[in-house]
Amino acid sequence: MHTLTKLATVLVLASQLAISAAGATTVETNLTTLTATAQCTTDATGGDGVRHGCDSEIQTLQAPDGFVLSQNSLAGGLISGNGSEQECHVDWSQMTDILPGITQPRRLTLRAHALSPKGHFAGRGWATCKYSVTLVPLTK
Repeated sequence: MHTLTKLATVLVLASQLAISAAGATTVETNLTTLTATAQCTTDATGGDGVRHGCDSEIQTLQAPDGFVLSQNSLAGGLISGNGSEQECHVDWSQMTDILPGITQPRRLTLRAHALSPKGHFAGRGWATCKYSVTLVPLTK
């Protein structure tokens, strides 16, 4: 059996961001950073050399009505891993028009994947993935 460790999606509120450009007035925008963490841990590779894999539960970040996720703001990745494979899988969905011909997603899903190391009695594999993305209000 695989040992799966679930980490809840964490919402982190960012402080108010002031954006200014030379010669322009300061524009204040309330932006929020959403953070998702996914983790899985495999059973150890046994004496027979049989390796084990795991996939975390899918973590979802969903923008509320009137907001989108800024795809270019995605930051993060694999923060801890061991074994033959340690991967983070990010998918975007619910693409929404923000301007004619320009879309941004409303949903991000994250999944961690790991495979225990090669060898005999080689230990466990794991992957911990953490990503943050900025939530942006749609203009009215």
